[in-house]
Amino acid sequence: MVTSEPSKSPPSRKSGSSMTKLIVVVVAVIIIAAAGIGIYELTKSKAPSTTTTPSTNVTITVWGSGSAGGEATAFNTSLAQFEAAYPNVTVQDSPAINVASTTFLTAAHAGTAPDVYRDTSDNAGAAYVAGAVLNLTPYLNKTYINSFTSGTIADWTYGGALYGIPVNTNGIGLYYNKALVPTAPTNTYQMIQDAINVTNKGGSYLGMPYAIGADSGYRFAAWIPAFGGVIFNSTFYPELNSPQDIAAMSFVWNWTVLYHIDKTGLTFTDEQDLFEGGNSAFMLDGPWDQSTYAKALGNNLGVTAIPFNNATGKWPTPIWGSVGYLVSTPQASGITAAQTWASIKFVQFMTNNASQVNLFDLAGDFPSLKSAGSYITNHTNNDPLIPGWLDQEQHTQIQPNYPQMAYYWPNFGVGASNLYANSSKVTVTDAMNQIETGIINDLKTNDLPYSQISLVGFTGISSEALYQSMYYAAPTNVKML
Repeated sequence: MVTSEPSKSPPSRKSGSSMTKLIVVVVAVIIIAAAGIGIYELTKSKAPSTTTTPSTNVTITVWGSGSAGGEATAFNTSLAQFEAAYPNVTVQDSPAINVASTTFLTAAHAGTAPDVYRDTSDNAGAAYVAGAVLNLTPYLNKTYINSFTSGTIADWTYGGALYGIPVNTNGIGLYYNKALVPTAPTNTYQMIQDAINVTNKGGSYLGMPYAIGADSGYRFAAWIPAFGGVIFNSTFYPELNSPQDIAAMSFVWNWTVLYHIDKTGLTFTDEQDLFEGGNSAFMLDGPWDQSTYAKALGNNLGVTAIPFNNATGKWPTPIWGSVGYLVSTPQASGITAAQTWASIKFVQFMTNNASQVNLFDLAGDFPSLKSAGSYITNHTNNDPLIPGWLDQEQHTQIQPNYPQMAYYWPNFGVGASNLYANSSKVTVTDAMNQIETGIINDLKTNDLPYSQISLVGFTGISSEALYQSMYYAAPTNVKML
């Protein structure tokens, strides 16, 4: 049992906010560093100076139609409409290759990338810096670009180059089963207590299943600011072994070892099965899976902001990023002028107002177009889940698109998996040290700076000496929360 509730109260929540209002004012993310990047560096090739409207049939290849369920259905609907509007364009889609595929740059290096690729803004930014993605700015007028929210455009821009068109903006929130938790928790104390009560039902009930050992750190990132931590500081230095970040991991680890509302050995599919089967109270996930949960739970499905951490007085802030479409360079895919024309028309169609409204209706993805955002605001009263998402979007962090971030995901997975598989020997501090060390080693291997100091005035200092001088050790003993 949780014996006492900390006394800190959350600050009052804003009222009358909307996704559109938030994105308009969000600050642009740190742009991609201009240092050498240790990924496949394609020789920069000139993009077609003009596109050519094909007089005959043209075929384009596309990777990534969306997650199974609502996103895939929305994609297929818009695709059919596109091919009806452009009968001379045939789209060869590979739905099995989804967002964050590791094969795109490999294919680009071999000259066999698709003409169009759907991915997150951070991965697309790395592909642009590598020379695999076109700068779309010369092909699009300002009126068209300004029809999107400024935050999503900023997330797809580097050095004045727009390297993709955003189709959505979203992230995770906290789903809950109203049959088990009638009222959404407003703080972490209440969330844990609700999860304990559900677990105590016995049998197959588990209050807060979270397969962090099989996670890339995307969902865990929400808890780091709730304890005052960061993934990277302002000089691109990773701080995963800071006391604050260790406290965040200790909090989540305690779900298993102290409160027994979670357990080791779970997969993400296990989480979903428990939640859809009515055997868990909560599920950390995004709107892309909402249609699946709504089908399973019906009117018992609720969603709310990940609750305020009343132990620290800080909000969890999940990463809310943007998925969009990008067009490959000729060297990456062999794309012709006619295929470039068709690819841009395809991207514009798949991100237009009708397609984004369809994506929102079927998958719950928040739109990047201002006009589609107005549609959401007008439909808030018709969808009981929208207020919860609008509440969550007040407490978010924007998806980083600097290349150092690419090394957080795999190293987090290694460290978290080690903690859960070897908890009798590995401590939380050990795991966070492992994650941090792995990131630093990867940055060094790939010639990426992890401090702005290394960019100016220190050419006479070896990178090894710089790493040693900036590294700091985590406390050896950190009290579990």
